[in-house]
Amino acid sequence: MKKILILTSIVLLLAACIPSQAQVTFVPVTYTPDVNVIVAQTFAALTAEAALTQPANGFTQIPTLTSTPEGPTTATVTATPVPGFISGALSYPSSFIPPLRVVAFQVNGFNYQWVDTMQNQSTYQIAGLAPGLYHVVAYIMDGTYAGGYTQMVPCGLQASCTDHSLIDVEVKSGQDTPNINPGDWYAPAGTFPPMP
Repeated sequence: MKKILILTSIVLLLAACIPSQAQVTFVPVTYTPDVNVIVAQTFAALTAEAALTQPANGFTQIPTLTSTPEGPTTATVTATPVPGFISGALSYPSSFIPPLRVVAFQVNGFNYQWVDTMQNQSTYQIAGLAPGLYHVVAYIMDGTYAGGYTQMVPCGLQASCTDHSLIDVEVKSGQDTPNINPGDWYAPAGTFPPMP
């Protein structure tokens, strides 16, 4: 009986809240796309895609898309340099060449990249280097002995050559810098950075 009284009370309260002449009007919501915005966004996307697939002057184009509430999406293209390479011949003051880690250290920076070689491998190439200046050093795998590309190498590694300073090697976008031979195994201990 209590339940019936509570339900009746709720119905009466609801009936009192609704005006007798109430009208409910439904307003349809429609969305009309702005053709100009769609065309501008499509054009920006196609331009960005084309920029990514057609590098110019050794640079890869990376678009940045921006959008504002008032207008269409626009593309800003930023050039990113294509990496370069360093390559050269390997040597070691012995009858064989041990496995080596050849490292390119960025001059005045903290970046470096290396390649590990096998026993008696006589050449190397380090790929994926950002354009800039590098020093090249080869290490035996335990890191206790190193040979660098120093002023002594172009001097002919003669006993009369005493300059063991590392040579700045320039890497250009998308190009190989060849003949960088880390053959100065005669530098005093501590001349080269430690092996990474």
